[in-house]
Amino acid sequence: MSVWQFVAIALIVFGAALMQALFGFGFGLISVPLMILFIDLPTAVVTATAVSTVSCGIQWFESRAIEVRQVSVRLVVSALFGMPFGLWLLVNLDARPMKAVLGVVVLIGVVLSVKGFDLRRMPVLFDYSMGVFAGVLSTATSTNGPPVVFLLHSRQYSPQDFRAVLNRVFTILNFLTLLTFFFAGKLTPDVIRLSALAIPVMLVGVYLGTKARSQINPDQFRSLVVALLFATGLSAILNSILG
Repeated sequence: MSVWQFVAIALIVFGAALMQALFGFGFGLISVPLMILFIDLPTAVVTATAVSTVSCGIQWFESRAIEVRQVSVRLVVSALFGMPFGLWLLVNLDARPMKAVLGVVVLIGVVLSVKGFDLRRMPVLFDYSMGVFAGVLSTATSTNGPPVVFLLHSRQYSPQDFRAVLNRVFTILNFLTLLTFFFAGKLTPDVIRLSALAIPVMLVGVYLGTKARSQINPDQFRSLVVALLFATGLSAILNSILG
């Protein structure tokens, strides 16, 4: 990898880490589509997962006192059933249709959120279905955020609980995804080197993002989450067409 490639990856990691620290999600959603402009998709997916695991783990420790364990357990347990299928998709299918499907699903979620679709009275079975979907996306694209974000946003969690659930779920899922990648032979020396170089940059992004949280009130937080989801869905669709 050239110096310019690494600089580009470092800038991408910094921006993605900053967004994740602010909102609790977005690292894979932002970093993977941009990373593949400089490196191949499997390397981008595995590297993003490795760096995000460290980022989420740090923020999980920070929010460990917040009591949101029940929904976290439901999401993690159900995601385990989707992860093997996601790995099969990564190994056997072209990434473009997966990105297109992801983008369409995210945009549908945005429309439902804007229309005021309220999931607070939905049964817990819906939590499990979103967890399975997150598990598939975790190993297939390293973007396990959209279904979980949509669930928590529609159930109107506070920003603190929102981030706490996401960081707990993402830390566990990312770690399990890394184990899956390891046994599948995807944890290559290039991935290890790139991750080791990117983690210090990520730490700076997380630090600055955490400091900036106090500048965003709950109403602004919800609006920005919807805007970020919309940008993510549109980006995934465009990337599937152009990439």
